[in-house]
Amino acid sequence: MSEATLKAIARNIIAPCAPDERPLLVWHGGEPMTVPAGWYDTAFSVLERESGGLPIRHAFQTNAIGVNSQWIDLWQKWRVNLGVSLDGPEDLHASRRRTRRGGGTHGLVMRGVSRLQAAEMPFHVISVLTAESLSRADDIYDFFVENDLRNVAFNVEEEEGQAEGSSLSGSDQIAEDYAGFLKQILRRSADDPQPFFCREIEGVKGLLAAPHDQRSDNWQVTPCRIVTIGVDGGMSTFSPELIGAKAPEFDDFVFGNVRDGGVQQMLANEAFRKTHLGIRQGVAACAAECRYFEICGGGAPANKYFELGRFDGTETMPSRPGFSATRNREGVAMSDQDHQIDTPETETPKDNLTDNSGAKPKEDPAPEPDGNGFWAGIRAFLAWIFNPVIPGLILVGMIALRVF
Repeated sequence: MSEATLKAIARNIIAPCAPDERPLLVWHGGEPMTVPAGWYDTAFSVLERESGGLPIRHAFQTNAIGVNSQWIDLWQKWRVNLGVSLDGPEDLHASRRRTRRGGGTHGLVMRGVSRLQAAEMPFHVISVLTAESLSRADDIYDFFVENDLRNVAFNVEEEEGQAEGSSLSGSDQIAEDYAGFLKQILRRSADDPQPFFCREIEGVKGLLAAPHDQRSDNWQVTPCRIVTIGVDGGMSTFSPELIGAKAPEFDDFVFGNVRDGGVQQMLANEAFRKTHLGIRQGVAACAAECRYFEICGGGAPANKYFELGRFDGTETMPSRPGFSATRNREGVAMSDQDHQIDTPETETPKDNLTDNSGAKPKEDPAPEPDGNGFWAGIRAFLAWIFNPVIPGLILVGMIALRVF
């Protein structure tokens, strides 16, 4: 990403924020650590300077293979929200996450984890569940506890435009197995003398505490609440994964360029309007047909497009009973002290937004607790922040940036 694009992001997206807002920038595009740590230090300074000094939050999700003192210094200096992608015991992790030459990465990831722990750098773990993982709840729990990893989020392996598909699709048993997995994690954590933070379990607590009329709020179906900016400045919205898709009928989901102005330009884009229409129709169909609508709010547009080939459909794999009750916004773990983020990464990228499993886990930002109502009850779960960029017009909660 060029300095000119960074300056445009600062001036056209960040600077319009109100003085008391703290925009969240999620850095992704394959493995974010492929770019040197020094590049980020410069980029962060440019963004802060060109936006008028507005406080900005940054987030990384990484495989941790390249962790060294330079990266730790960067993250600590800028107070970056950090997540590590780790799928549990070595055999489970190695089945999906390998180097380009086919080698295992588990040992390299654990080396990075050890360095983070030695530096007392806070982080959470994102673990992707496959069909095999669902029968290994005890092994997975024991692995994390034995390695002092007690802030964990479980993403289900999803189908998003990849030929290999998801190991969790095509079986009616999977939802039951998934529920059984989480029940066992709940049992183990309840018996554990030390706290074990699991996003999915905390999410159910939040849903139970939330008023019914506030459960179906879904940022992925609302224009400009999530803004994704590509390496060349191309802008998109709705599900962040869409900007990486080849979809000529929707202009590859690029609805404008940040160098030409702010988010308003997207609203007049014909491809945006076509996309938005399909998404609205899909949400309406979900509301009319599905008893779980207040849990998923119409689901993720990316899931619908990649699984069904359209936006006006309804049920997708993550929204089926058994999955949807704990994946309302497909958020990531967040403790009371640390806001946590999940963004895409891979050791062996098939494209810049694909996990090495070939079926992408969902990655979205964590909630910003505001101390009242719905968010007070769900502060440790749903993947959203609420930052008005243009008061009364458009709300931008997350800015997802691709740097290469």
